[in-house]
Amino acid sequence: MLSALDGDAGTNASMGQPPWTIQPRIMLTETLTDNVRVNGSNGRQADQITEIAPGIRIQASSARLKGHFDYSLRQQFYAQHPEYERTQNSLNSFATLEAVEQWLFVDFSGIVAQQPISAFGPQSPGNTSINSNVTETSTYRLSPYIRGQIAGVLGYSLRHDASTTRSASATATNLDLSQWSGQLSGGTPFQRLNWSIDGSQSSSEYGNGMQYDADRVRATASYLIFPDLRFSLNRGREANNYASANQESRGTHGFGFEWNPTERTTISASKERRFFGDGHNFSFSHRFPLSSISYTDTKDVSLLPNQFSRVGQNAAWDQAERECKLFTPDATQKEIEDCAIPRVSATQGSSDFLAARARLQRRQQLAVAIMGARNSLTLVAHRSESQSLQANDFLDETTPSSLIEQKGLSLSLSHRLSPITNLNLLASRQESIGNGDASATNTLYQLGLTSKLGSRTSGSLTARQSSFESQNAPRKEHAVIGTISFIY
Repeated sequence: MLSALDGDAGTNASMGQPPWTIQPRIMLTETLTDNVRVNGSNGRQADQITEIAPGIRIQASSARLKGHFDYSLRQQFYAQHPEYERTQNSLNSFATLEAVEQWLFVDFSGIVAQQPISAFGPQSPGNTSINSNVTETSTYRLSPYIRGQIAGVLGYSLRHDASTTRSASATATNLDLSQWSGQLSGGTPFQRLNWSIDGSQSSSEYGNGMQYDADRVRATASYLIFPDLRFSLNRGREANNYASANQESRGTHGFGFEWNPTERTTISASKERRFFGDGHNFSFSHRFPLSSISYTDTKDVSLLPNQFSRVGQNAAWDQAERECKLFTPDATQKEIEDCAIPRVSATQGSSDFLAARARLQRRQQLAVAIMGARNSLTLVAHRSESQSLQANDFLDETTPSSLIEQKGLSLSLSHRLSPITNLNLLASRQESIGNGDASATNTLYQLGLTSKLGSRTSGSLTARQSSFESQNAPRKEHAVIGTISFIY
């Protein structure tokens, strides 16, 4: 994320944009639904919900500080059930401060969003749904680090990460993380051969009393076979108590490569023998003139939900804008926004859950985007397996299960009706499967019309149908949502 921000900052500077940009906004949303309550014993409850959401986005791109701060406060009023009235927070922020020139840096990040608690509970189709399986979760991270070179030949870095995750629900578990990591790297008399030694020490403490400590050291040798192909070997040792009550130490070894056969193609892969078996990290991406394809496949220990181990919704938006700029470098900002909206919407088909312990997780995702003069199509397929690292243990606080598989598919289509109006279609389906008979399926169909109403005003009208299928609590909802937003 740091490199992305640096890249954006450089672009802003070259275009003569100011180092600070402040954009206040306000959004008014009206929702008519035939089933406002996702779960519970009160049956179907129709309602009209009014949501007022003031917000602000601050973008920094100065010489020493680069980042963004985006916050919204949503106040929701329920016409038929005033007892549901509530306030929700939404925050996405990330910044890097260069405290000492080219040596000492500090990263800050903060995310506040609505997060599913159980993999087998219903997912909320919108922020206004009343759902006891969703809680407001916040993660804040502070990470100072140093990096530099000794005598111009030996590189070094040292970083400390401290983060805290808190949930509003008593059934969800809080988490505090602290980690030290460092690296030494250098060359050899053989110009194509380089080496590095890295180490880390981390401590993770969950609110339910689970505590994990992990130490790791690893030496890596990499060789540049061709200008666009690098191969590496590594060997090391790790000690942790992820799978047992006491620290257990084991050796590790692995290999990997990075290949950039063209300017539009990137392939990287690594495989490593770890305490849990074989871990891996594979990624592939290729950009055609009017389309792109990417695939990722990872297997490693996971301590945080996926939405909170990376920068959230605005990161998806920034990435979508960058891709759209690559397809049409001369596009206006409005055209870039029209291109980005369906791409961001398609990412919402994948959701994680608040596991109360460390887990072994494999995640696979395939994303395909096709661009046309008036149409854009985005397809995202994903699959994940989350497994407890301890025998006869469970992952999900509300549904005991030691293995949870989630798979889903989302399709987003955008059609430009006019220079200021877009028609958007979204269809997504996600299935969660656990041990025994535990299973749940969430389906969403959404049709929307977005248009520019003025130089600073935009509006949208959306119709949706959502359904949740399980053995205990099936649920279906139909809704119409109208939104007007104004940027000051």
